This record gives sequence, structure tokens and C-alpha cells, in this order.
Amino acid sequence: MSCCEQQPNDPTDGRIRIENGVIDEVRRGDGVTFVTVTYKMNGEFGLRFVTTVTLVVGKDTKIQDESGNTRNIRDLKEGMRIDAVASSKMTRSLPPQTEAFRIRILQQKEFVTTRTRVLRVDPRNGFLYTGIPGQPSRQIRFTVSEDTKILSRRGNPIRLWNLRRGQFIRVEHANFMTNSIPPQTAAYRIQVM
Repeated sequence: MSCCEQQPNDPTDGRIRIENGVIDEVRRGDGVTFVTVTYKMNGEFGLRFVTTVTLVVGKDTKIQDESGNTRNIRDLKEGMRIDAVASSKMTRSLPPQTEAFRIRILQQKEFVTTRTRVLRVDPRNGFLYTGIPGQPSRQIRFTVSEDTKILSRRGNPIRLWNLRRGQFIRVEHANFMTNSIPPQTAAYRIQVM
């Protein structure tokens, strides 16, 4: 049984369950770590919403990988996918903060994260150009497919054509590129910073 599956007489009944969330930020404090996670949740009428929450991870938080091996708070990194069980009691901050009871680190896709600026958006052909203007060798052309997740600064889904020149973004992409100038690679996830 995994760390985040419901068990009989589970003391976490009525708590929130995060499935396949993505860690956006990890901040370490005195005795606790703040892990900001974006995930989808079900709403009324079958609608799904993208939401963000900051998990307060302390010494009592149980952290495991998918195999059930115990992991450390320091194993949590930006871009990781996780499942979690947390308290339904949250602060009224944006994003809200809540205590994490259990976190399961999911197996990661092989990707690289690049922080860069938008140079040009080509929605017709599904391309996003980033990097330094006038220096093609310091640019990247990302191919953007229907499977690419594009999120606003607040974690809401947006379209490729919503991205603007000069915006700072974080792109999760394939760990290989073509030898062309500029190099080209597939974008899996784009987040406006």
C-alpha cells in the first residue's frame, strides 16, 4: 500500500489529497520546509481546476518514493511530481499554506528545466523561441504540442499565444536537443515566472 492511499480508520479522513502535483518551489526555514505544489482538483459538474498550495513539511511528515523507501526532506526538488495528504485547514494566504502529513515522490520523467526569456511565439507552427536576441547560438526553439502544459504565473492553464516577448519562463523539456542553430527540443511544461 502506498503512502497516500486511504487506509481503514485513516486519521487523514477529510484531509486534502494531492495527486500528481508538481513542485514549483522549495524554501527551507527553521525546522520546516515550504513546498509549493501545483495540481489539478475536481470541481462541480465534472470540471477540473488547477490550484496551488504550499505544503509545510516538518519532521513529522512521512516522505516516501513509489517503492515505499523512506526519503528525506532534502530529496524534494523543483519540478518533481508528488502525491500528498495534507490538512484541510489552510491559511488565507495566496497560495494557502497547510501542514503536510504524507508525501510520495513519483517516478520522474527524464527532462531538464531551463529558466529563460520569451523571444518569439509562433502558435501557428507550435514553436516558442527563447534566449538572447541576436545570438542564435544562445537561443532555444521549443516545439509545443497539445500535450505541453502551459501555466500562468498563478498556475492557471493558458495557451501558447498568451505568452509574450520578454516574459521570464521556466520550461521543462527533453534532455536532448538537435544540433541546429538554434537548437530545438520538445517542451513538456512551461510556467510563467
